[in-house]
Amino acid sequence: MIKVAGSTFAFGDMNLADSCAILKNMGFKYADVGASGWSLFKEWVPQQVVTDIDNPDREGESIKKITSDNGLEIAELFICDFGHAINHPDPDKQAETREKYSKMAKIAKVAGFKSLMMLPGDVHGDGHPWAEDLGQSFEEAFQTSVQQHTAMVDIAGENGLEHNIEACIFSIAHQPSNAIRLINAVPGLKLTLDYAHQVQLDLGHDDIEPLHEHARHFQAKQSAPGEFQAKPDEGVIDFGRVVRKMKEDKFDGIISVEFVSSPEVLEKGWDLRSESARLKEILDEAISK
Repeated sequence: MIKVAGSTFAFGDMNLADSCAILKNMGFKYADVGASGWSLFKEWVPQQVVTDIDNPDREGESIKKITSDNGLEIAELFICDFGHAINHPDPDKQAETREKYSKMAKIAKVAGFKSLMMLPGDVHGDGHPWAEDLGQSFEEAFQTSVQQHTAMVDIAGENGLEHNIEACIFSIAHQPSNAIRLINAVPGLKLTLDYAHQVQLDLGHDDIEPLHEHARHFQAKQSAPGEFQAKPDEGVIDFGRVVRKMKEDKFDGIISVEFVSSPEVLEKGWDLRSESARLKEILDEAISK
């Protein structure tokens, strides 16, 4: 059965209690939770629900209490990275990622999450929009990501969790073929699939749907070429078709509404609550058919 979740990190720099109350009032029963306030993307997803990463019992119990008090079942802990790409060429930074991921996995276990989400990694070479040029080739970046994600799959498994990646924009897994290659190279690794990233490659449904086979979790935001986020009724993603494909695949999991408070949409005066509510309606209707 396909279930629709909300994202606690969709409304900007907000504490977990307030964001859970919003999701509850919107009628959500499931939630992805934001822990990306330390990431490279904190300007867009600033929520950080963990304040003391070295105290897994207290942090996990706090998350569990706040979410359960709002009638929410939690699904995925949305981390991204820890302030640098997981495949940074510096071995010390790679080790830091694994150490912090291990601590977050312990917190997620206590809280009752099902999975953790990290980004695939970047190429630290010429031309990347945010990764420092450190002379890293694509193949070097890819193989370092394989090593890092293999370790994280093992860490997650030790805590009874699953480890997913988002095939995100500008990453080594942005192209579907590279995402599939990475999944195949790391046993146990699966996708959190969000069409909005591949839309930026001018790809259509036929190009993106092969990724369904490798998806364990879905995120939903409307999008259009050149516009990473579009209002639910204005973009190019046919969520009716997405849900039909999920049903054909007998997908039994979550698709999470995941608009983010980027500077662009805030400057345009978006009300992220109303846009999220509208996309929830679209998904609920598609699932009910």
